[in-house]
Amino acid sequence: MREYFRYFKWIYIILAVLGILLFVLHVGHWGIALTADYQRTNKECLTDQRVFDYGDVLTDKEEQKLEKLIAKREKQTGCDIVLITLHESLKEYAREIEPGVSYNEFVGVYAEQFWKENGLGYDRPDGDGVVLVDNWYREDDGAIYTGFSARGRVIDAYTDLQINHILDNVYRYVEQNPYRAYKTYVNDFYHDMLGINVFSIYIPRIAYWIVGIISAVIFILYNWRSRKGRKTITAVTYVAGGKPVFRVCEDRFIRKTVTRRKIERSSSGSSGGSGGGGGGGRSGFGSHSR
Repeated sequence: MREYFRYFKWIYIILAVLGILLFVLHVGHWGIALTADYQRTNKECLTDQRVFDYGDVLTDKEEQKLEKLIAKREKQTGCDIVLITLHESLKEYAREIEPGVSYNEFVGVYAEQFWKENGLGYDRPDGDGVVLVDNWYREDDGAIYTGFSARGRVIDAYTDLQINHILDNVYRYVEQNPYRAYKTYVNDFYHDMLGINVFSIYIPRIAYWIVGIISAVIFILYNWRSRKGRKTITAVTYVAGGKPVFRVCEDRFIRKTVTRRKIERSSSGSSGGSGGGGGGGRSGFGSHSR
């Protein structure tokens, strides 16, 4: 057992250090969440509602549960957290406000106008917060768009990578379970504001692969010398007389036969899947399509 541990001890040490670090971060995050109690200072907001299910995606019970969760997370983050579902084309609406705006920014235009018109913001009108607009309508370009818009101080707190990450998590569930997707949006934002942004920078998924590769390299280098041994067998150890005999074999190319066949290609094609796209020059905004 000791010999086994000696070979793998660096892996165990690295895992132990990572485990301790994650535990400390989790405890710190939990402690901040318990003590965080922001007081709302925006007295000019025109609505107390946070879930606007215009697309009729959620049940009444699911809306109530999300409203209750959002109220809790708002006090912990000091930000308004808004969810809007739609089932209508935003092309005419968005291009009337911003002529020539691209399809993937329609939801961004809608989010900005909705935010300003309702005076949303935890600290002041058009202040701190986020809004997720999920439009279930398929636009002329064939895509369904979802946009995440950061407002106020959240713009500086969120990078493009973090915005894409939160949208990826929403898209993981939105088709099968919209309520779970929107709950994930609320909780991910809460964790980002009180967790990652407090203790460290955003960690992309590729970082986990890098850590694994580095750990493997360290293990190989550490054990390389111990695995070297004395050669006891040579190329002629079991050859009679101690001298190898090589037989020469040749392959002669005589002729070749080539068969050709024309394959007709269909003139029509198809494509599918979901993709993501940024919001161009719109600060603190990102959108995905499906």
